[in-house]
Amino acid sequence: MQSNGIQLNSVSVEKGEGGLVSLTVEVAPQSVQTARERVIKEFSKRLKVPGFRPGSIPAGIVRRNVGDEAIAQEVSEQLVPAAYQAAIEQEKVQPLERAEVDDVSFDAFNGEQPLTFVARVIVRPEITVGSTEGLTATKRTIVITDEDVEQALQRMREERAYLVNAPERGAEEGDVLFADVQVYIDGAPRAEEPAKLRGFVLGQSGFVPPIDEHLIGMTLDETKKFPVTYPEDFQDQELAGKEAEFEVKVTAIKNRVVPELTDEFAQISGAENVEDLRAKLGDYLGAVGEREARRETREQLVKSVVDTSTLEVPTALIDIRLGERLQGIQQELAQNGATTEQYLQSINSTQEQLEADLREELGNELKTELVLDEIAAQQQIPVSMEEVEQHYLLMAQVMEQPVEQLVQNVPVANVRTSILQRKAIDLLVEKSTITDEQGNPVSMDVAAMEDEADEALGEVDAEALAELEAEEMGADSEFLDEAENDASADDEAPQASAGTAPAL
Repeated sequence: MQSNGIQLNSVSVEKGEGGLVSLTVEVAPQSVQTARERVIKEFSKRLKVPGFRPGSIPAGIVRRNVGDEAIAQEVSEQLVPAAYQAAIEQEKVQPLERAEVDDVSFDAFNGEQPLTFVARVIVRPEITVGSTEGLTATKRTIVITDEDVEQALQRMREERAYLVNAPERGAEEGDVLFADVQVYIDGAPRAEEPAKLRGFVLGQSGFVPPIDEHLIGMTLDETKKFPVTYPEDFQDQELAGKEAEFEVKVTAIKNRVVPELTDEFAQISGAENVEDLRAKLGDYLGAVGEREARRETREQLVKSVVDTSTLEVPTALIDIRLGERLQGIQQELAQNGATTEQYLQSINSTQEQLEADLREELGNELKTELVLDEIAAQQQIPVSMEEVEQHYLLMAQVMEQPVEQLVQNVPVANVRTSILQRKAIDLLVEKSTITDEQGNPVSMDVAAMEDEADEALGEVDAEALAELEAEEMGADSEFLDEAENDASADDEAPQASAGTAPAL
């Protein structure tokens, strides 16, 4: 059978476990030779051989200059993807991931030999979508009180807190300290270089063993030694129960300043005065609350359909997503200077339990995605290139990356799928009856994609505003790049240390 200009002698499909399918594909010799001739012609155009114009170099001379191996490699790289695409179209296979291709066998210069290969791919399972008719949901009613506004103002002030040097006095509880720490066991240092503790809140560090009380009153550049005892259940068994001596040098003392609620603060935050800020913040809280209520309502509707849908999520796909999720956790821990053991301790879990929990979570996420994909396919929901381009632009703005880079890293197919899933959700909303908590009909005329865009852009604006205000209020310029981490050090310190930072 011929497809996409490629003649396939045969395609055999073998179903495996976990949603995997193996396709054994045989490409007709004629297609192999056509590809070989095309490749030689392409090389002929690029070569420079005295006495011949580019594109008119004989095949024999091209083979001598380029080499048969390079030509065969190029034939394979062109022909295998095209043949794979032709095979999945012929067999009506719907891949969920990129295929793994191996066992490629052919002789590009033997006119009678076919090209064969095996492609292994995770395929879309059979899906029976639950009923999308007669759906109902209750949308939460949003009421913003004066107390809500005051609490938000306080949070805003706390979030806009900044650090200033406090070198003229000893360290006090609540200060943000930077220090070098060396641990000695039986008089010998645990590491060649001291560990650098950055931006922990004195009195709230969560270090194990605790050292905060020894640091109170220390001054800038002061060094102090003191004994500690590691607990018997300390996660590093080499240190558990041991006596140690800590040597700490304070390298910076920072005072965390929470700005006063003044008209100046309000103006930096985009309002005319404090009362105007209160009004704007009330509107903002209302808008965020409405957006959250709409999200919850959409989730109710999607869950109703997903719970009544029938499908088997490919376990091979869950395995891939699990690996990606674990890798993301590892990268985030490395950036924060923490270890897997510390993370597991902080969430009171084990590696086995973490993976089991993530596997269940990912299985539910993938089931939802697959059901939404199926709804979009059944309803033939369209996605325009303009919508795809707008999505790339939004991603670039939120992630602060060039659009060109995102286009290279994020396939168009992934973007289309994301848009289709949101449109499928909007379709469920349109077909549903939605009421408030009193049973009154309410409308949901904001698209899911629009809500997500507003939320993402709101987070970007908040980060930019926090940095601007830190500059306006007089934060140390050398620490502005670390403002987000340092200003919230009381939240992050336990993760950054988890009790073992000095011992690393």
